[in-house]
Formats: sequence, C-alpha cells, structure tokens
Amino acid sequence: MATFSEANGGLFRYEDFAAYTAKVEEPVSINYHGYQIYKNASATQGPAELFALSLLAGYDLKALGLYSADYIHTSAEAIKLAFADRDKYLGDMDFIKIPFDGLLSPAYAAERRKLIDPSRASLELRPGIAERFMKNTAELDRPLQMVTEGEASHDGDTSYIAVVDGARNMITFTPSLHSAFGTGVVMGDLGFIFNCRGDYYSLVPGEANALAPGKRPRSTLQGTLVLKDGQPHMVLGTPGADAQVLLTMQMLLNMIDFGMNVQQAIEAPKWLTRSFPASPFPHTMYPGDLSVEARIPEAVRKELIARGHHLRVTGPWSDSSLAGIVVDLKTGVLSAGTDPRVEAYAWAR
Repeated sequence: MATFSEANGGLFRYEDFAAYTAKVEEPVSINYHGYQIYKNASATQGPAELFALSLLAGYDLKALGLYSADYIHTSAEAIKLAFADRDKYLGDMDFIKIPFDGLLSPAYAAERRKLIDPSRASLELRPGIAERFMKNTAELDRPLQMVTEGEASHDGDTSYIAVVDGARNMITFTPSLHSAFGTGVVMGDLGFIFNCRGDYYSLVPGEANALAPGKRPRSTLQGTLVLKDGQPHMVLGTPGADAQVLLTMQMLLNMIDFGMNVQQAIEAPKWLTRSFPASPFPHTMYPGDLSVEARIPEAVRKELIARGHHLRVTGPWSDSSLAGIVVDLKTGVLSAGTDPRVEAYAWAR
C-alpha cells in the first residue's frame, strides 16, 4: 500500500499503516425520559444528537403535536444550536479537549434552550460556552468559521447495518467511502478503495476539526445504541451525511415521545435543515433552510414560512434511509424496521 501510494503521488507512507491501530473508546450518553442513549465520543458528529435531545427534554413534545409547526420549529431550532456546538467542540479527542461534562449538563441545556424563539427561525450560527458549566475549567479559545458561499452538500448515501444476535449483542455500523467510489483509486491489485473523507477537515487553524498530521477528521458517521433499565433495547442508524443525526433523532422521538413502533417511526414524514455548516469542504451553511416531505400538511408549511424558515418541500417519501432493531424487554422478541424510501431489508433467523 505504501509503495503504491508513493509511486502514484499519494501522501500515505509505510509508517502511517504500520503505526495504525483501531481504538476502543468510551461512549458518551444521556438519559432521555428513561432511555439511556449512547454515542461515540471522538471524531464523530454523533454527540450532537445528545445535545439536541437535552434541549428537547425541556419540552412536552407530545403536547406540541406530531407534525405541528410548533414541533418541527422547536426541533429544528434545537438542531441548529446542537450543530453550532458540534462545529465548535467536536473532533478527534487525541488532539483536542471536548468538555462533555458541560455540553451534556442539564444546566447548560437550560441556558441554551432560552435561545429558542418559539415564533422566529434563527439565521445565525450560535455556539455556546459549555466550559462555564464545569468546575475549574478554563474557556477554550476556539475559532468558528461561518461560510455561506459555495455549494457544499449536506446529503450523502453510504450504507447502514444493524445486527442483534441470539445473546442480544448489538452492533450499529455505518461503513462508508464517503462518495460513491471514495478517492476513485484502487490500491494496486488489492481491490479496495480508500475513502475520501479528508474533505471534512477544516483548514482554519485552531478549529476543533482543523487538519493536523495523524488526526482523524470529524466524521458524519454515527449510530445509536439505547439501553432501557440497563438492558440492550435498540440499535438504529442511517446513511445521510450531516442529516444522520437529524434522522435518528426523529426516529427516536417518534418511538419514545409518540409511542410508534420501529417501522412506524421510520415511515413517518421527516424534516431536514441545512442551517449549519456542511461537513464537506467548503462547509457551506444555508441560513434558515428547512425542508419537509410533502406529507406534512400545507397549513403547517405556511406557518413555518411565517416564522421565517426558508422552506423547501421534497417528495412525499424522499428524505430518509433509516433502519433499526428493537428488543422487547418483557418478551425478548425482536422488531426490525427498514425504510421504504430506499432499497433496504430486515432479515431474521
């Protein structure tokens, strides 16, 4: 691999491969209405979902009403705040400090929740200062760039696999080359292609995800593990680049707050926003952007526009690729769901 890379103008060297080992890292989690929700902590956007759920825990979402303008608006505004913190704080923990005790504290969520205007969509990138909610922790001097030019994509494809075995071991797995054929370079006669996720790095020195030798880019790849009463209960995930967090969050809320089963939670209408920096270069943000599937009622769409959202209406079955497995803790029965919007399958034996 090293010989091929050097001979063809690549930057990989023998030492890069020889020194590499897969890391086993501790996840981070929050308790959301009795469900313990886990995400990988380092070099991934996954914890941003926990930030958003912490904000939404302060609302009675069921009272707001599923598919209502209040529910979609509040959820989208929570995502904007969570992703501002994603861009300020999340990256490779071998290189940066992430103040998770502050980011995941109820007090920080309560402070951030005050920024959500129930009648108006935010058009700004508004990270917080989570270190203020930790003892003896100095504030991090970390820049954050907002780019509104270019056409960086928030969309993606990728693949997603969820597995639960007979012993109830669970895997949530999102393998990806980033774009369809990754770098487009097959390594010699070995038959595989490197991913091209290096375009996720920031080129602004000091940012959490700034490029550095040996540093992992902050990936959009993320899955979700949920425990209930200390027992494995759910695994779920999706392809979709930046939208992954938005989609798995909506699936969880559909099951936890609105009582849907796994298949109903997947099939329910979805909303998305690009009102935060895209992970791929040049990291374009589209202030105020919000899209809803056409199954969202027209009256709700009009109200969202009135609140200042730059609304796009997509096809009725267009904005999701979710899958998941739920273990019934009383019976042990597994329920698997896959998305009819894409080619997906649930198998059991």
